[in-house]
Amino acid sequence: MNEFDKNNYELWKWGIFYYNPKDPNIMVEKRSGLGWTFNFGHNVSFVVMGIILLTIIGSVLVSAGILKV
Repeated sequence: MNEFDKNNYELWKWGIFYYNPKDPNIMVEKRSGLGWTFNFGHNVSFVVMGIILLTIIGSVLVSAGILKV
């Protein structure tokens, strides 16, 4: 298997997290099922994940009236 083989079990931590710092892709197809997942070996994926989480948390706080916009 080469270093970019998405079916290489050594690149999937706990079977669900794709981690390959040598792969330049930020998102890759899931190993099974539909959809995409982040390459957690790429630093940009943590920035994108943080932005997504902050957006969700901010939306919940605004809708609950805790945060005023």
